[in-house]
Amino acid sequence: MNRATLLALAAAFPTAASASQDEIPLGFEAVTGFRSELIWRGFKIGQSVADFQLQTEIALGSHWSLGGGAWYATETGDGDASEAAGFLSLRYDAPHYSAGLDVTGRSVDHPILQDGFDFATWVSWHANNDLDLTLGSAWDTGSGAPYGWLEAKWSKPLSQDSFITLLGGTSWLDDYYGRSGWNDAYGRISLTYNVNKRVSLTPFAGVSLPLDANPESNRLYGGLWFEVNF
Repeated sequence: MNRATLLALAAAFPTAASASQDEIPLGFEAVTGFRSELIWRGFKIGQSVADFQLQTEIALGSHWSLGGGAWYATETGDGDASEAAGFLSLRYDAPHYSAGLDVTGRSVDHPILQDGFDFATWVSWHANNDLDLTLGSAWDTGSGAPYGWLEAKWSKPLSQDSFITLLGGTSWLDDYYGRSGWNDAYGRISLTYNVNKRVSLTPFAGVSLPLDANPESNRLYGGLWFEVNF
């Protein structure tokens, strides 16, 4: 799960824009939400999923920051799929690019995915104030195989208290839980409204379209995040 990523699954959670590193050296963000389906790297984890995430980030200097957190997601309907994870993220930010290293430990109740650690590296080029292009790769000990992705993220303020974000990308894998080749094409649109400096609401909708290596069907999903910064 750009602000995923966080991370691969972390990426599926939005990054709140109400607090910046220039304002506070250390802050916390709690995110809870609901989505019709939870899709992770082209794999369907569950349907009618409620999730909760708590994360923090501390500035190590003018360019470096260290983040960490945990999340839990579970099906709320007839299914019993669930996922719990914790992560650490080291990030470097420069005017025209950013880079990071993410380490995630995951425990998942799923017929295909396995518990393990995920090590991911990525680099983003800030094409302009609104557009980022990101290339990343990960190694999952649960599958013992690599996963790579390429994505673009565009974000634009709509008013002083709201902004829209469009994200799209594609992924490739090599014997990753039995899949090899181009995995999926994915996208998400979200609209964030800052109720105040601490509270935000983000409705979103997304799609995962399987490619040659992916036997899943087309996936459309939607949901809502509720974010609190303190």
